[in-house]
Amino acid sequence: MEAYLQRLGLNLEFPFVLIVAGLIWVRALAMISVIPFLFGKATPRTTRLGTSVILTIFLYPILVTPELSVAGIDTLELFVLFFKEVLIGLTLGFAVSLPFYGFQAAGQMIDNQRGVSLARILIPELGEQVSISANFLFHFAVVVFLVIGGHRLFLKAFAESYLILPLLEFPPSVAGLLPVMDLFGTMTAKVLFLSVQLAAPVIIAILLVDIILGVANRFAPQINVWELGFNVRGYVGVLLLFLSIGLIGNQIVHYTGESDQEVRTMIRLFKEKPKEVPPEQPETPLEKPHPIVPSP
Repeated sequence: MEAYLQRLGLNLEFPFVLIVAGLIWVRALAMISVIPFLFGKATPRTTRLGTSVILTIFLYPILVTPELSVAGIDTLELFVLFFKEVLIGLTLGFAVSLPFYGFQAAGQMIDNQRGVSLARILIPELGEQVSISANFLFHFAVVVFLVIGGHRLFLKAFAESYLILPLLEFPPSVAGLLPVMDLFGTMTAKVLFLSVQLAAPVIIAILLVDIILGVANRFAPQINVWELGFNVRGYVGVLLLFLSIGLIGNQIVHYTGESDQEVRTMIRLFKEKPKEVPPEQPETPLEKPHPIVPSP
């Protein structure tokens, strides 16, 4: 059996298997610990560990090649390699999780305008308390994401990250961090735009309700505008939220495709080599013009 596996190119040396499988497992575990749609904080640690081990078992035969060798790797270099895998896993997991935080922020904005932001529910996947609409939009985004197969796209991109970012190689530090930080800034701006875009119809409608109630209070001071407005804002917010549920679903589909492309772009940016800046040429002194000698 051992000879057969050796002919297939699978190295069975214990240090080699331990290092390579450990690097694969660390990146998978870091990714699983962050993404909310797959597991999140609500899942027991044993389940997360088991799933990361299963991913490692599936990826190990694909990633191990006869050219792969751990000879010459010292302890410090091995520690840096494991740190690199943790960083890559957390980065990819956080990148695909950003749209879900955008939907959660939109629900928080809606409840702030409705005046029910103090009513909070625990989201086990994130381990924090949010408002009712934020909890609804977050889980609605997770359900739609799973129904359209977004998790399969992400897992495929995650598996391809091992081919673009090999286990035993270091990405260029300068070129790998600055473009990634710039992409993170762009993605964060898109999330903010998404949350405002989804919450804008409800916010505008509640603003119009406040204006109408203010005018009504001007002409009929005996009306209890504060109590009436609290109820009207709540009903209007819930009504518009459910009327725009189709728009929210379309946005989830749209941002799922964008998130997949951004994750792939981020993986490529880690591998990108720094651009060579041509050396500055020394400035040549300007030649003094020759004096014009008048002809005799």
